[in-house]
Amino acid sequence: MRFPFVCVSLVAAAPLAAQSTWSVPVLETALNSTAADSGPHLAFDGLTLHFASFRSGNWEIYTSTRAAPGAAWAAPAAVVELADAGTDDQPFLAATGLEIFFASTRTGGAGGFDILRSTRASPAVPWSVPTFVTELNSSGSESSFSMTADGLEAFFLTTGWGAPSAPNNAIFRATRTSPALPFGPPTLVTELANANTHRDCEISADGLSLVYTEFVSPRLKVFHATRPDRVTPFAPPVVWTEFDTVGAVTGVFSFTRAVDGGEALLAAGFATAAGGQEIMTTRRSVPYGLGCGVPAALALACTAPVIGASWSFTTSAIDPVSPVSLTFFGLTETAIPLDPLGAIGCTALVDNLLTSLAAANVGGSAVVSVPVPANPALAGFALKAQSACLTLGNALGLYTSNAVKGTLGT
Repeated sequence: MRFPFVCVSLVAAAPLAAQSTWSVPVLETALNSTAADSGPHLAFDGLTLHFASFRSGNWEIYTSTRAAPGAAWAAPAAVVELADAGTDDQPFLAATGLEIFFASTRTGGAGGFDILRSTRASPAVPWSVPTFVTELNSSGSESSFSMTADGLEAFFLTTGWGAPSAPNNAIFRATRTSPALPFGPPTLVTELANANTHRDCEISADGLSLVYTEFVSPRLKVFHATRPDRVTPFAPPVVWTEFDTVGAVTGVFSFTRAVDGGEALLAAGFATAAGGQEIMTTRRSVPYGLGCGVPAALALACTAPVIGASWSFTTSAIDPVSPVSLTFFGLTETAIPLDPLGAIGCTALVDNLLTSLAAANVGGSAVVSVPVPANPALAGFALKAQSACLTLGNALGLYTSNAVKGTLGT
């Protein structure tokens, strides 16, 4: 199989590291209307999107699908069986695809916004009549529900349940021992609590990272917090500063990520004439596996995989005896230990190889750039990459880097 848009070359490198930051967000014109569109949630399979829209004159839940990650979205359709005269917002589809949660102001709730739940027997049938998730709702307002893929841990925003800075909301957590059981009493995520208000929060499928938006005057900012396991508190959050200037008004309201962390959809504020809030897409490359080397492991980083742009790969910590680094590109993740070949602690992380690119070692760093044609047919093309360099440090004579993966899109 031939790699569709690169050829082997020797590239002079500058000793600069390419960072795996998020790409500049682009508007999803197929999803947006002349009204406000917000609260997107990307399903665990990456092929279904739910969001809230004001296009009918009331905030209702809409859905759209696509053929593959990175491919174009189909025209959205209203989820009519979930509709109500109240405001419906921030839908979340469970990993099974058979359960959906959202926030609503409809009558019969405990407070302002309440969390509701609906189920279906299969994706081919309509949703059931939504019911209130009473164990999570308070006399305050609850919104932005999300939960782990196993359905055992939920995070949401609330002004109730003893939120320390009410009427500003805070991030709360609730757990259960089985998806068939109600959630236990919500508790404050104390390590992320402060006096600011929030607009959105979403836990990752594995429960190890949380993305949320928080108002830090004069704009909403996107925060990311991680933890090593689901018992340990979250580490101090970091701001994804690449979103600090996204949107003409207020900033980023909501943020949802693909399971592999390589794609995200967000809703940002714009002038009322442009709809008020618009849905946008951003993407990045994701590292996996570990490199080897002495005194520092060989490392590979790259820019975001965007159609019509240059995809740059930077190898760093190259052994001084190696005149070049070689970056291999393939289709499949693997993890083959190279210890039997004499490279102790090194691992082959990419398989089904397509091609390789060599780059000169300049001060321990090397860069190769792959020009990606502006061809929409490349959307959804997934690629993995790993670098290697020569060394006298092991019997094989090679050090290997971590790997990176990315899925092409706009």
